[in-house]
Amino acid sequence: MKKYLKVFSSLLTLLLVASLAVFPVTVIADQNSQNKTMDFMEQVLPIDLSKYTINLLSDATLDIPFSKDNRKINTILYELSSKNSKMDVSFIIENGIIWDCSISPLEGKVITNKQYSTLFDAVKSFMEIYQSYTKIDSNKLTTMLDNVDITKNSTLTTENTKLTITHATWVGRNLVDFKWRHILNDVEYNALSLTFDKDERLLLSVSDDRALYTIRDTSINISQEQAIDIALKGLKSYSYDMPDGSIVTDFKVSKDNVVATLATVPINYEFRTYWDVRMLLYEVYPGSVFGISAFIWADTGEIIEYSNMASGGINYPDSNTNSTDTPTAPIQNSNRLTIAMTSIAVIAVIAVALTGVFMIKKKQK
Repeated sequence: MKKYLKVFSSLLTLLLVASLAVFPVTVIADQNSQNKTMDFMEQVLPIDLSKYTINLLSDATLDIPFSKDNRKINTILYELSSKNSKMDVSFIIENGIIWDCSISPLEGKVITNKQYSTLFDAVKSFMEIYQSYTKIDSNKLTTMLDNVDITKNSTLTTENTKLTITHATWVGRNLVDFKWRHILNDVEYNALSLTFDKDERLLLSVSDDRALYTIRDTSINISQEQAIDIALKGLKSYSYDMPDGSIVTDFKVSKDNVVATLATVPINYEFRTYWDVRMLLYEVYPGSVFGISAFIWADTGEIIEYSNMASGGINYPDSNTNSTDTPTAPIQNSNRLTIAMTSIAVIAVIAVALTGVFMIKKKQK
């Protein structure tokens, strides 16, 4: 297939981020990471490497700003080529951990080191190989496959693990995504996700943050009702600036127009639980703002930040533009938490846990 298949959000995200100059990018040669990724290809991926010439296309480090721990992400991209087959293989490495790998076929079929008669056999085999490589016990995850129909969209929850199987078509390929999430108090934390080509029974991507992030105290000390009360009370002192220098405040909202849900976000490599409180306004305010979101830590009740829900564009308050787009998750800026706003690129970044692409700093009186 001559046209490049951007099947996976992780690689697409990194290309978008780099092109937008959102993160400072340092082009380096990290021999240690290269050794790890080469070993991963040899030990884990279902590719017959003896049939390919491997060419390193890029090795770069992305500096993630606004984080106390000076977070850095290493991205490596290889091109594998043979007479009738070509593909790109990309990696994301952080803290010495490979937590994302994607295979993007370019031309011909991928030459594999083993053939499988069914997708079920291919997934099971990979899980065994992957567990042996990572040394992370995944037996319970693999066993769950025996109790679910992988030929259709399915969901199965066993104790603290939720398996979701999703079928989709992308650029002419029939894909099946397997995602295991660790769940506590109905909140999702670490996850392992695999994407397979259904017809070729071929692994196309693996994303696994189980070794990257730990789980902080999961106590939910603040109830949903308390979170809503905190958000409404704090809203009285919230405001935002308009380009003409005017200040917008005094927002009209009632409890009937409020929805609060629990969510998690990784802060300094620890998952923390927070309340995402969405407050719909009775009228549309300047800047097309139709609602306000509040983010509140579920263990302490501390207000993390407020952000606007609006239509169209992306807000950069520091340059005095009005707030737009719906916020997604809180992130840390030194001792202060700010809000990551959504866009096509940012949604992809969130998908690979890179919160904080577009920073929003709101004003409180």
